Order: sequence, then C-alpha cells, then structure tokens
Amino acid sequence: MMAVRKYSIGIDYGSLCCRAVLADASTGALAAVSEYVYPHGVIEKKLPDGTVLPPLWALQDPCDYEAALYAVIKGLLKDSKVAPKDIVAVGVDSTASTVIPVDGKLRPLCMDKKFSKEPHAWPKMWKHHAAENEAEELTKAAVSARLPVISKYGGAINSESLLPKVMQVCLEAPEIYKSAETFIELGDWISSLLVGKEVRSASFLSCKSMWDVDFGYPSKDFFAGISPIFAELPGEKLAYHGKSLPVIAWPGEFVGTICPAMASRLGLSEKTVVTAPQMDAYSGLPGSGISDSGTLMMIIGTSTGYMILDKASKTVPGICCSMENANLPGYINYAAGQSGVGDIFHWYVENCVPTEYLQKASVAGVNMHDYLSVLAKGCPPGGCGLLALDWWNGNQSVLTNSNLSGLILGMDLATKPEHIYRALLESTAYGARKIIEKFRANGIGIREIVACGGIAEKNSLLMQIYADVLG
Repeated sequence: MMAVRKYSIGIDYGSLCCRAVLADASTGALAAVSEYVYPHGVIEKKLPDGTVLPPLWALQDPCDYEAALYAVIKGLLKDSKVAPKDIVAVGVDSTASTVIPVDGKLRPLCMDKKFSKEPHAWPKMWKHHAAENEAEELTKAAVSARLPVISKYGGAINSESLLPKVMQVCLEAPEIYKSAETFIELGDWISSLLVGKEVRSASFLSCKSMWDVDFGYPSKDFFAGISPIFAELPGEKLAYHGKSLPVIAWPGEFVGTICPAMASRLGLSEKTVVTAPQMDAYSGLPGSGISDSGTLMMIIGTSTGYMILDKASKTVPGICCSMENANLPGYINYAAGQSGVGDIFHWYVENCVPTEYLQKASVAGVNMHDYLSVLAKGCPPGGCGLLALDWWNGNQSVLTNSNLSGLILGMDLATKPEHIYRALLESTAYGARKIIEKFRANGIGIREIVACGGIAEKNSLLMQIYADVLG
C-alpha cells in the first residue's frame, strides 16, 4: 500500500509581495507555488488617504498582509489539489524589522478609524530609516552602560531594527504609543493570527530588539536613562507586556496549531502545526542547504542579506548581529547586510532611463533590466570610466549609518545609460566585498559563497561581476 504524501507550506513576506510554496515534507519537491503582490506596495510618499509622509519613511498596509495570507494559501490548494488533511505544517518568514503597533486584540492601530490618518499607527518596514537619531541614542547609551549585548550587534544598533522605531513612535506620537498594547514583528503577527494567540520568535527578539535569552531586555533603568519617557519600553510595550507571556520559540519549534477560525477561512486542517516565524534572509541559509560553517550565503533582492554560521563566538565590528541558535541549533549566526541593491537598480530604471531605451526594450520584448544588462555586457570592467558607491539607501554594514548617500563619479557627455547601470551593479559588488573582507579580518573563515534570491536567478551579468569582484 502506497504511503500518503505529507506536505508543508512556507510563506515568505517580502518587501513587495508575498510568496508561498507547498513542498513534499519528505523530499522537498515543490507541489505548487503562489504569489500575491501587495496592492499598496511600499508607502513612502503619502498614506492612502493622502496624508503626506516625511523623508526616509517606509510604511505598509497590514490589509495587504492579511489579503496575501488568504490568497497564497488558497492558490496553493487550488493548484496542487492536495487535501488539507495532508498538510502537516505551516511556517512563516518576513522582512525585519517590520514593526506593527497593535491593540489588545493584536489589531493594527491603523485599522482603527481614530488612528488611520496617523502615520505612526501604520507598520514601519525594515527600510524605514527615519529613526536614525533614535538608533544613535540607543547605541550611545548601550556603549556607555557597557551592555554586553552591544558587541553582538557589531558595536551599533541599526535604525532598521525594532527599538529605534518604537522609540520614534514614543517621541513623535505619544497617543499612538500609549494606545498600543504592544509592538510586534510582521512574522510574529502573521503566526499569531494563524494560531489565535500571541507568538514571538526568539530569533526576531534576539537579533532585532536587544533581547537576551537569559536576561530578557535591557533594564527599565537603562531605557529611563536615555529618557524618562522610554521607561515603559521593556515590560509594558514589548514582548513581556500584559499579564500573560506570549509563546516564545526558536525557528523550527512548535508554537501551536491553526486555530478553528483561521482553519475555516484558509481551508486548512485544525491539526496543521505552525512553527515559530523566522526573518526572511535567515530562512535562506537552511533553504540553501547550508548547515555548517565556512559557507557564506548572499540573498540578493531589494537589499542583500549575508549569513554565515560558526561554532566560535567572535566580535565583528559593523555587522548586524551575531546570535547563537538564531538559525540552527548549536551555531552562532553572523549576519550583515546592504540596505540597497535591487532598490538601487529599480530607482535608476524608474527615474533615469530615456524614452528611446524604453521603446527599444518594448520592441525587443524584454524588461529594462534585461535590456540594459545586454548593453552593459559590452562594456569591460572599468571601461566606462565610472565609479559608484552603493549607499543610496544608507549603509547597513559595515558603517551602520542610514544617513549616508550614494554617488557616481566620472560622468561626461559620452556617458550612456548602460554605463551608469553597470557602474551601479559594480558598486553593489564592491559593497559585498567590503562586508566579506570584514568577516575574514575578524576570524570568520569563508570557503565558498552561495547566492540566492530573485536577482541571483534573473541577472547573469550581476552574478558574473560578483564572481569577478569576490574572486
């Protein structure tokens, strides 16, 4: 008698869309793939009602997240014809820190008409860089107090993490801060919806919010020392808020089963297990088959995440974090990142390409990235005379400064769009090399590099440039 196949669902909440896969739980073979593009995308200029946002803001609509959950799972079931009872597990990953202020029922505050026009009531994306001042204040306080945890963050707290964003809400929108029951990561929020109770990923907590598995958050006195208005942060507004503790688990661990209401709405079984959520870039490491030290993973997309495992604890200045068990048990996961990669190429294509090129790409039946890449292949390294710097969205590693900006040098009247495009590709390759050199200089051995993510598959020119620059 043939054994009944069992399946697992993996859901990835990215910057522009949500993707999901249905995989054979024994072999990993994909039975179906589904995608949902967020209707509101990245909210950078103004809220849906027209409320204008300040510079460096990046928000999203939580309704897009919920709609994506229902759409991708129903898409998987429809395309695969797999019976819900044969789906044994669901796991979620998301960008981080994407921080959502919620009420006591875990409802995002922006869904309340009372707060819908208040930008601070909306989810702040990972690339919301308007909390740089708060990140700098937090870093100064941690260094001054000699908190051991600061060394695990490369010596500085990045504005892309959770605490600076929460502190910004407290300073600029006290009513929102007071009304929020807690602030929760996107991945935790989706997992909480699935199981019907609050879930917190120990990986999100340790890597993105200065939480320690043994000691929890820095003390109330530490936050009050920065400013008395932050005194509520560790106990009242973060993971330990309220009378009962949420479920805290490491990735891969069990956090519950799908609650009856969500099982009915999604068409899944109430017996389906939900695992602790993980950060999107971190998920790529085991997904790429990496389970030991020596192999660096680059996940190249809107931004680029760098992950490598090591058994030894080492201080690497300027990286995002180094946390034990954050990815695989028994290993320290070292993480770094570039805040802008695909974002840079997208900006150039959207804003700087002449109409003539758009028309030629249309006639050729290719998108502008492919069209420019073909032209740029004809320009040898350095042959265009341009130098570019990849700080268009700030520098995450190794300078940890969101206020830095990119540049292009060497343009003249002979410069063509494909020359600039190639220079931008090259700039991200040299940004990658800077990060890799920092790892190696601090004792992290790298034998090989594995690249994954959408751009790694789509742009062969970029991958050749990276191979050449990285040796």
